[in-house]
Amino acid sequence: MADIYPDIKTWLQEKSIDTHASDYVLSPERRTESLRAVAENNFPTRKDEEWRYTPIANVVNRSIQSGTDLSIDADDLQEIKQIVPEACHVVFVDGQYSAELSDDLAAVAKQGVDISPLSEMNASQGQLAEAMVTNANFSDTNIFQYMTLGLVNSGLFIHVEQNTEVEQPLHIIYVNGPTKSAVVQTPVNFIRLGTNSRFTCIQHFVNSDESKAITIPADFFDLAEGSGIQSYRIGVESDQTDHISNSYARIADSARFVSHQYLLGSRLTRSNTEVLFDGEGAEAVLRGIYLGDNDQHLDIRTYVDHAKPNCMSDQHFRGILGGKARGVFNGLVMVQKDAQHTNAEQSNKNLLLSREARVDTKPQLEIYADDVKCGHGATVGELDEDALFYLQSRGIGREEAAQMLIHAFAAEVTQDITIGSLQPYILEKLDKKLSEISGP
Repeated sequence: MADIYPDIKTWLQEKSIDTHASDYVLSPERRTESLRAVAENNFPTRKDEEWRYTPIANVVNRSIQSGTDLSIDADDLQEIKQIVPEACHVVFVDGQYSAELSDDLAAVAKQGVDISPLSEMNASQGQLAEAMVTNANFSDTNIFQYMTLGLVNSGLFIHVEQNTEVEQPLHIIYVNGPTKSAVVQTPVNFIRLGTNSRFTCIQHFVNSDESKAITIPADFFDLAEGSGIQSYRIGVESDQTDHISNSYARIADSARFVSHQYLLGSRLTRSNTEVLFDGEGAEAVLRGIYLGDNDQHLDIRTYVDHAKPNCMSDQHFRGILGGKARGVFNGLVMVQKDAQHTNAEQSNKNLLLSREARVDTKPQLEIYADDVKCGHGATVGELDEDALFYLQSRGIGREEAAQMLIHAFAAEVTQDITIGSLQPYILEKLDKKLSEISGP
């Protein structure tokens, strides 16, 4: 029978003295250092600038369950796997890797990509993973990062060989079942791309309507010279799930990092993405949509550090909020003094479908170089009455016309999806969510 803890702080105290420390995959030194930081740091509050709009108290005070014995039938996952049928599918059940439900990882090794569950990392891979953590200089060091690194016992180590274009996408599926209390999950993925390599990765968070989880994942990307990755994060979790993620990408010369986020579920989602340009001529493209209804809270934070010259970043995020939902976009582009010829654009557009929905948007530029091209902008508004009137004058009912305009507003961001079967799935989920969002 699973143990139940009254809140996450009590659960953390137990985990910090866990006698099964060998189950955790990073070094004992890293675990000790991270858990010490957990003990020394408080959970962020509204007084912390980077978290002023995020109601973390609702997460911290949840009762926690120590674990589950969930059993998933392979047939139950077929529909999810068919979303990207050509992919290599890797499945995590309640945060733990399932070899039985996953595809054969040895087969993808023939394509020049090594994918290893963290529990099976060899010494060399472990050292590389530790180095990626050490080299990640997060601008927002919060207790959730330390929790993930101190408690990680699942995830993947991925290495793509140099001069390799991996045609088969990787589809990582995180599935949760029904539980009485929340289950905390801390998966970490380490993704290293060799020189002039190409790779596509989809992280897909799904669960049942009765599922309760606090998912606190982390991703570390290291892109060598001339490499490129398409990274997708899809959240279709239940309204009893909280999701707080941290991602860090280091981009070398002429590398290209493309990140897509489609946040369509959960009670609370906080996504923190940080990018460091560590070489010239590199590019970062960040795209995202967040759709909220009822009391959902969807929060996106980005930090792009232009530390080298001749780099380009392009951010475009859109939010659609109904009911009493709240959205947050907090994006900072930092242009260092030596980062001449920087080209950085940042855009956040929001559509409010009810009087009680709210969005806080804060696009920021901090520029210390003088030969740059940078711009940012944000909008918050309602449906265009002139456009509605035009469609109605063509015989289209008001409700249908509104849905058409909302769909067009959201669909524009999906045009950059490069996986043929994934775009229809995203659009279908968008349409379903949009049909459920409560308007005026």
